[in-house]
Amino acid sequence: MADAQIPRGETRLPIYPEPPAPGEFGIDLRLAWNRGDAAIAADVKAFWRQFNLLPPGSDPDKRAKEVVLAAYAGGRLVAVSTAAIEEVMFLRCKMAVYRCAIAPDFRGQMMSMLVTAHSLKALEAWSLAHPDAGVMGMLAVLENETYKKKTHPHRAPGDKTFAGGLQSQGPEDRRGVVRSRPTVSR
Repeated sequence: MADAQIPRGETRLPIYPEPPAPGEFGIDLRLAWNRGDAAIAADVKAFWRQFNLLPPGSDPDKRAKEVVLAAYAGGRLVAVSTAAIEEVMFLRCKMAVYRCAIAPDFRGQMMSMLVTAHSLKALEAWSLAHPDAGVMGMLAVLENETYKKKTHPHRAPGDKTFAGGLQSQGPEDRRGVVRSRPTVSR
């Protein structure tokens, strides 16, 4: 790694590889971010109702406007990602606060990784195209009942503290992930 250098003309090293094409997995990813697609919004609201994913008092219409990607398999919605642009006080910047929900029968198949990788690319492209929005990165809250049962290399068994200092909050373990917006050369 000591020999690694940023190629001429590049302002950063890529930190993640190109995500796999969703079609390789029989998944149709549909971009919804800032598009106002009524069909996707209706599918997403039905998905949330079916799996009881919205907390009481949430406005499904408002949340549907936060959809980044909708993932379909065989014409059925099986995953949805959302982002809310929020000022994150401890980071002192605006971030896209990200969430992803997967249908139970598609969990454990790396669906969240696929959707998250493509959502990141979509949010990053939007952020670069809209610098006036001031969004500097993506912050994700990961909640997974299976994850908390596994021993993880960044957590000692029985310990709820993760690398990065975030602690368990509520019934599931949560782990904050921050991805900063790339710089662009002018």
